[in-house]
Amino acid sequence: MVRAQHFIYRNYTEAQRERAFGSQIPIDMSIFDFWRDGLRPGDRYWIQMPPEPFATHADKRYIARSIAHIYLLPAIEASRPADATVVLTWDADPATLHLHYGEQREAGLQLIFTSRVATDGS
Repeated sequence: MVRAQHFIYRNYTEAQRERAFGSQIPIDMSIFDFWRDGLRPGDRYWIQMPPEPFATHADKRYIARSIAHIYLLPAIEASRPADATVVLTWDADPATLHLHYGEQREAGLQLIFTSRVATDGS
């Protein structure tokens, strides 16, 4: 099995290897790239997504959180929105969390955002 996997992945670029596990689920890894670009060392993120079926044993938010735990390192998931430094949104409106944002980026016209929670100095 290891030889077969080596044969499959040996010609992948580093970026392709980093994204391979999510791409094979399959889930749109460009959203995680967008989120990753909005993170800084030491960030704690909250993923805001509505409930949506994805697979027999998991919903889309569960899958996204599982991928994010690895792909968005060294940032870590906050235990609740109020503890986050950044809210990562997919198919939802960040304003509904009633947090104040100092900076916000949107991926085109889609409901995909990185919203940096304002601190006293921002």
